Parts: sequence; structure tokens; C-alpha cells
Amino acid sequence: MSKQIQALLYFFTVDSRRTVTIFCAILLFCVTILTLLGAAVADVMYISITAPAYIFMAIFGFRTIQESLPFAIKRGATRRSYHAALGIFIALISLVMVAFLAAVQVVLNIVLVAADVTKINILRPIGASTELNSILYSLPLDYAFLVTFFAAGLLLGTIIYKFGFLGGGVIGGVVLIGITLMLASRKFLINSLSWLQDLAILPAFGLIVAIAIVCYIISWFFIRTSTSIGERAA
Repeated sequence: MSKQIQALLYFFTVDSRRTVTIFCAILLFCVTILTLLGAAVADVMYISITAPAYIFMAIFGFRTIQESLPFAIKRGATRRSYHAALGIFIALISLVMVAFLAAVQVVLNIVLVAADVTKINILRPIGASTELNSILYSLPLDYAFLVTFFAAGLLLGTIIYKFGFLGGGVIGGVVLIGITLMLASRKFLINSLSWLQDLAILPAFGLIVAIAIVCYIISWFFIRTSTSIGERAA
């Protein structure tokens, strides 16, 4: 690993530490409040711990490219080194996040079992349950989704970096229309959902990660050919 990539990884780590810490603190606070409310009410409550993390990773990916690319280029980093360091960072930060999410769910599971609370269920990619086996079984998919959402946010950020918000909005709108037209077909949607539900954990993991890899690869072409729009805006 080159010194330039190591320096970029250090920069990404330092720059993201505060943002990630704030998000984790807010998530812990919300989970605590919802758990207390769920234990107090009579109805069954469902808590999603991983979904907010997915959304955060998408926003985080978008923010990372918008703020760090102009800075890295001004400091003499090559775009190839920047993109390589970014790929490593995506894998590492997603690993940190999935470890945090797993810890929160395990601790919550222990608390609910100790308090004999059965009205609260944790929503995750595989079912809605507070069982420890379900938590551990969902970790590979949680990791895959975290990587994919970050990569998707990164790709959107690179498009806007290259073409500006107007150009990025046009391209994003065209892609969204295409996806909407595909999903508008009821038969296509039902068949797709049925196929996804029948997938085993490893094929599902591979499929989701493959989407992340495609987004990451495409982002390179926008980074490599980007004009000075982003630099002038910085």
C-alpha cells in the first residue's frame, strides 16, 4: 500500500470520526427511548436499528466525495490513489458500523430477555425477531447493505461533482424513471421479490455486494474524467 493511500485513509478516518460518533450517539438515544416506550405500552412495537444506518451511509458516501475529493486533489493526491483509498475506507467503515449495530442489538436482546419483555421486535433484513441467532444470521446482509448504500451515495456524489447539481439531477431523474418503469410492472415486481426471498444468505450477500462494486467502479469513471467544476466549487 502506497504512502499516499495510507495518508488518505488517515484523512478519511479523522474527518469521519466526529460524524460517525454523533450518528451512533443519536441512534443509541433513539433506541433507548423507543425501548422504554415499547416496554410501557401494551401493543407490540417494531424497532428498526439497521435501516437508519443504511440511510446514514448513503448520506455519508455523498458527503465524503463532495468534501474530500477537492481537498485531496489540492493536496497533490492522484485520483487513482484517492479512489483506491476510498474503496478500502468503504470496506473498513462498513465493518465498524456493522460491529456497532450488532453490539447494540445484542445488548438490547440481553436487556429485553432479562426484563422479560416480549412486545418489542427488531426489524432486520431477515425477519423481525429479538433472537440472538437472527441477529448474527443477518450480519452479512447488514454489512452488504451498508457497503452498497455508501457506494450508491458515493456514485451520486461523483455525478454531481462532475456535472453540478443540475446535471446530476437530470441523470438521477432519468435513472429513477427507468427504475420506476421497471417496478411499475406488477408481474416483474412480484417475480423479483419472490426470487429475492428464495435466495440463501450467501447468494443474497453476493448480489448486494455486486451492486456496490458496480457503483464503485462507475464512480471511478466520473472521478477520473471530472472537470474543474468540483474544484471551483470547493
